[in-house]
Amino acid sequence: MKNIVLALLLFTGISYASAQDVYTSSGKPGYHKKTKKKKGYDPDKLIIGGGFNASLGGGFANFGIAPIVGYRFTDHFSAGVGVGYQYYQTPDDASTVYTTYYDKENIIFPNVWARFVVWRGLYVTGTFEYDFIKYTVPFDNYGNPNPMSENVNAQCLLLGVGYKQAIAGRVSFFAELTYDVLQQQYSPYYGQLVPRVGIAMGL
Repeated sequence: MKNIVLALLLFTGISYASAQDVYTSSGKPGYHKKTKKKKGYDPDKLIIGGGFNASLGGGFANFGIAPIVGYRFTDHFSAGVGVGYQYYQTPDDASTVYTTYYDKENIIFPNVWARFVVWRGLYVTGTFEYDFIKYTVPFDNYGNPNPMSENVNAQCLLLGVGYKQAIAGRVSFFAELTYDVLQQQYSPYYGQLVPRVGIAMGL
């Protein structure tokens, strides 16, 4: 069973610059400012956030959480790491009107990500995940109602585009659409486009 893993990745960075008056020989302030940028590590550019998703209904369940941390290296480029957990449940085809059986997936996915702003709020994005997947089915190899589990792994490379729109202050709304270009057998994104939306907040 393959599914789209929806996770909200919350990210932003706020740069800092200090202005310095330039004085003339008379000792009076001049008419222009000189901008001085911080060099080296700037905590104001640190990105800390994450996302979560949850949906229930009709025997289906899908929820997860995915915290991230990163840094805005330039006005256009940011990158970082994250780790997530996703749970997915769907009724098995063998379910009857009397008994419902479920297929279940538990996924842990450490990842690295990067984003580059190409024009205003429009950006390109890439995320590499290594997914640890535990897949549980309600029947054994002989068709008996005895849950069996299998552990599989998948590498995923999600590439796509996104758009971020400021709402107020340091809060922004973002939406992105990606595709797993590796398409490995056990990828939870196999044959699917992956949409993600969320709120980005600065420190």
